[in-house]
Amino acid sequence: MMDQEWLNQCTEDNMPQPAFDRYIHLLPEHVVKKRLGPGEEGYEGWQPNLSTLEMRDENEILALDLVREHTSIPIPKLIHRGVGFNVFERLQGITIVDRYTWEKVTPRQKEAIRLQIHDYIKQLAKIPHPDGGIRSLLPSGEIFHVQLPHRGPFDSTKSFLEAYADEKMEYIHQIPPESIPVFSHLDWDLSNIVLYPNMDAVVGVIDWERACFFPESGK
Repeated sequence: MMDQEWLNQCTEDNMPQPAFDRYIHLLPEHVVKKRLGPGEEGYEGWQPNLSTLEMRDENEILALDLVREHTSIPIPKLIHRGVGFNVFERLQGITIVDRYTWEKVTPRQKEAIRLQIHDYIKQLAKIPHPDGGIRSLLPSGEIFHVQLPHRGPFDSTKSFLEAYADEKMEYIHQIPPESIPVFSHLDWDLSNIVLYPNMDAVVGVIDWERACFFPESGK
């Protein structure tokens, strides 16, 4: 389909969550992720960082290609690249976006989910790293994460830690300088893990825009 044919399917009725950086439209078999444009505000006046949105979208596409090549982690396929938006395969299942839903998951189910995610993390860590530094997959190597103000790239874990030496970020300071950079999703929020409707297992992992090579002890 052409760009406008995809966009014609995007309505408020199929946008279940408020927009922040993007409008996310859930079609029956696809997900349309459309970037907010100049002058547009997100939910409750949220100001999207328009200067990085396109680069984050590109990093996600590169990450999906890399993960598909080197792992068996179930991830969505890119279906269409449009002007200001991308269309992905919709993984059929549910995501947990609130604590109430997660509390309904039984201990046995939580353990099964934990084991699957642990296996995915181990698979990601085995992806070959071209230069050993801390970086995204973009040519610039910049890392985009709301909790990481220094984008890099960094040629080593030591240089990464030096950049954050004066920041009050205890979880960063706990990373040993000898920690090896490995590939990481870098956003293991429950909302990025698609589960089967019975919540017994993981269907797949979504939203790879922040993925990068990051110190193994901090991923």
